[in-house]
Amino acid sequence: MPRTLLALSAALSLVLALPARAQTVEDGSEAAIGQENAAIVLALIAERFAALDPKVTTLRRAQGTGQGTEAWICGAVNVKNQDGLYLGERGFVVDVGRRFFGRVPDGPELLNPRAEGFAEKERIRQLFFSLCLD
Repeated sequence: MPRTLLALSAALSLVLALPARAQTVEDGSEAAIGQENAAIVLALIAERFAALDPKVTTLRRAQGTGQGTEAWICGAVNVKNQDGLYLGERGFVVDVGRRFFGRVPDGPELLNPRAEGFAEKERIRQLFFSLCLD
């Protein structure tokens, strides 16, 4: 019995360690940021969007930031809606060291400055525009 539990535990660990199908970069741009940073970015996206089959593209280091744990990463993610249709790519920023992920808000999300979470959404928008756009 213990041998069976050990084998089951090992198999479960292996399955959990494997990336999910949705956790890939569609265009190979992970090479620009390194495997370790790409793994962090994909894990953060999976935490938020795993059920929405995210497609990640255009990963790159943010302008003027370092490498490793002080790096900011820019990219785009496309997720499915309730009907199973992709909504279109939206930019995102990741602070690798702090494990912060922020997806650029959609226009309607910024219409009401008194809405809950408005300040954080505006902060993400400003980060993306300052770090990720040429």
